[in-house]
Amino acid sequence: MIKLKHALSLLLLLLLPALSPADEAWPNFNLAEADPTELPRPITVKVSHDPVYKSAKEYEAYPLAEILKKIALPASAKSDEWVIVLTAKDGYSVAMAYQDALAEQGFIAFKDHAATDNKNWLDFKFGKQTMTPAPYYLVWPKKGLDEWRYPWPFQLTSLSLQPAKTYYGAAAPAKTDDAIRSGFHLFSRYCIRCHSVNLAGGEVGPELNIPKNITEYFKEQELAGFILNAPAYRAKTKMPAFTGILNDKEARDIVQYLKQMKQEKTH
Repeated sequence: MIKLKHALSLLLLLLLPALSPADEAWPNFNLAEADPTELPRPITVKVSHDPVYKSAKEYEAYPLAEILKKIALPASAKSDEWVIVLTAKDGYSVAMAYQDALAEQGFIAFKDHAATDNKNWLDFKFGKQTMTPAPYYLVWPKKGLDEWRYPWPFQLTSLSLQPAKTYYGAAAPAKTDDAIRSGFHLFSRYCIRCHSVNLAGGEVGPELNIPKNITEYFKEQELAGFILNAPAYRAKTKMPAFTGILNDKEARDIVQYLKQMKQEKTH
């Protein structure tokens, strides 16, 4: 069961539906089409805990921070309100907070040093498929990072910057205060990959606002506890426990965000 839950978590972290269509108007860097002169100097990166290969790895990679310098935020933008959208060659994407990406050292790998026969990558099994991370794979050498905040998307082809409200679409609240803003930020980090709000988001878990908001049928005083530790409430749930990741206040902020969205239904 532990292995199954880990596999599910990896699937949610690596293969996620795009929430908003690609828009060339936003700052964008196409890795797959970039001229070699546009790419920074590569370095060797050692990873002790690769979640795809489940082993220590050594890659040739470009520093993420150097790539981000090529797609700077608009001058009027507030960095805490923007996300980096990482898009794979099949169109799937995952977003992470722009500030998170700058806070830690990420690297865009393009070659596995263990590959032989003039190949850049080794194969790995992903579900029933055999594939490689080609052309690019985002890795984080620092051990112990929150994998929800620091995703490891493979088959990466481009990066873009978007306002979080644009990327998350109808799931973003129109009205905010400190608690709602915090709750939306946390929901977009930990919850939207599985759950949708106003039909914007994932499809692994239930929609939380249409036709009824979850706060309309779930006791509010229990909802924060359920968010923190769903397995304590529901046997065989696929929802992981977030104890140790979220604290009580953060869970309550997510509830406040969900309560606000009850007033902002789109259907």
